[in-house]
Amino acid sequence: MNIMRLRPHLTRKTLLVAGATTHSRSMVIAVAATSALAIAACTGSVSGAGSPAGNVSPVKGLAAVTPAGTKPVSSVVWATTRDVKSLDPVYSYGYPENTADSLMCESLLRQAPDGSLEPGLATVANPSPTTVVFTLRPGVKFWDGHPVTPADVVYSLDRTANPKLGGLSTPVFDRVASIQATGPTRVTITLTQPDYWLQGELSSQPGIIIEKSFAEKQGASYGTPAGSIMCTGAYMLKSFTPGVGVVAVRNPHYWNPAVHPLVDQITIKGVPQIATLTAGLLTGALQGYYVANGGLPTLDQLMNSGTVKVYQGPGWETEAFFVASLKGVLGSLDVRRALSLALNRQAVIKSVYHGTALLPRWLSNPGTFGYATSVFAKAYDGSPVLTQNFAEARKLVQQAGATGKTITIGTSAQLTDIAELTGAWQAAAQAIGLKVVLRSVSAQEWIEFFVDPKFRAGVDGFPGVYFGDYDAPEAMLAQAVLPGGAANYDNFSDPQITAVLEQARGTVDPDQRAALVAEAEKLTVQQLPWIPDVQPTNVLVLERGLTGAVASMAYVDAPWADRLGGTG
Repeated sequence: MNIMRLRPHLTRKTLLVAGATTHSRSMVIAVAATSALAIAACTGSVSGAGSPAGNVSPVKGLAAVTPAGTKPVSSVVWATTRDVKSLDPVYSYGYPENTADSLMCESLLRQAPDGSLEPGLATVANPSPTTVVFTLRPGVKFWDGHPVTPADVVYSLDRTANPKLGGLSTPVFDRVASIQATGPTRVTITLTQPDYWLQGELSSQPGIIIEKSFAEKQGASYGTPAGSIMCTGAYMLKSFTPGVGVVAVRNPHYWNPAVHPLVDQITIKGVPQIATLTAGLLTGALQGYYVANGGLPTLDQLMNSGTVKVYQGPGWETEAFFVASLKGVLGSLDVRRALSLALNRQAVIKSVYHGTALLPRWLSNPGTFGYATSVFAKAYDGSPVLTQNFAEARKLVQQAGATGKTITIGTSAQLTDIAELTGAWQAAAQAIGLKVVLRSVSAQEWIEFFVDPKFRAGVDGFPGVYFGDYDAPEAMLAQAVLPGGAANYDNFSDPQITAVLEQARGTVDPDQRAALVAEAEKLTVQQLPWIPDVQPTNVLVLERGLTGAVASMAYVDAPWADRLGGTG
């Protein structure tokens, strides 16, 4: 699937959250709506094993890492929501691709589990506001023993930025004037204007470095089952077989002597069926899994199992009702606010997420406070929690003259979590006097709501999950609210918000930049171009005999298994 050729503003995370990466099984939407009506009536606290459910503290009760492994392990089978489609970081479509790429490949900078940036293959300096210099660390090598050179770096970044390849991260480089080798170990990026978001992007998939000569020989086969890849990580590719999985083995000549992988072989295997996934984790056929793209219906069963242990780490995701058009009923801010006030978020946390989600204050998840943490936390804690108030919601609908009017919700009866969430939003809308029409599509078509304006024509909004490219609130917020943003589905534009974010992007001081982003978050939640539902924590399911996996959502961008091993 090569969507980028048609939609140049699409980024990889749009695909990650949307299409065919969720657990799917047949479900009629009417049943989901009926269940959600019952959910909307629920009250009481949310439970869960060690859960921070309903807690609005950014990190309370969450662990970024699990204790390092201490014993060698011969092999591990790691489940993902579906099979990996490509190992080429240019086409990193979703959770499975990110899980495989971050296991084996490395970026110029690295996203630490706590969200901070640290050196990856290179260190970074800013000798001027429009100059970014990367210096390769000593001894960095590809799996074949060839040293990583500036030519490899320039090639990799140019390749990712090239719109002709149809990649998903081209917009990341929209302030880049040139990328040049400027020394034996140095690459210089010259900017058209200051961009202090770029380093975050280059700690994620857009910053992955591959070997130029190898990729050129592979041509169109690079990253496909018919070809191979050449990266630098502590695990290297052994095989990529559709229906079997991606098999990675320990790299005995890894360039970083401080890292000592303990697992000989890791297989990334797509397990889309919930029953098969759960049985595999409970029987030991599967040893690990990151819960992705919504809640897992059998999470309570896994939490109470003696076979696996469930960890919660800081998440980057926001589950939201994405407003698709401001021309209909939802063009009224009063109606958007009413819909937000009508939703019982505590019930969604309990029923859909089994306690593994937080109540929102902003669009961005508080797990994304990867820098200037105290600045973000103070501003976040000073913002109101989005809570339920039916009386105020009904009043706003009446005030807008919208009582009895219809909203059309895009959904898919074949995606369990989406069907459940649709039912919750449908119940909320009906409870405040709105009528609801559902436009249900197949699981395969679901992605089109996110990527094709023509497909979502006539739809007022749709529920789903989204997150940004790196661990900072602006990574997602900018995509949601800036004109032309990848997730700005309703063409929302607010000059004040745009000005604040553009100023933030060019602000060098982290605390000052964070204060500006926080201001934009507060302004955005007043306007609700998206209506935040809940903010999931990152959930890791790990066999009790294993430990050492990253527990935060940094796993999608940085090595998550370098410390994985046996317990004891």
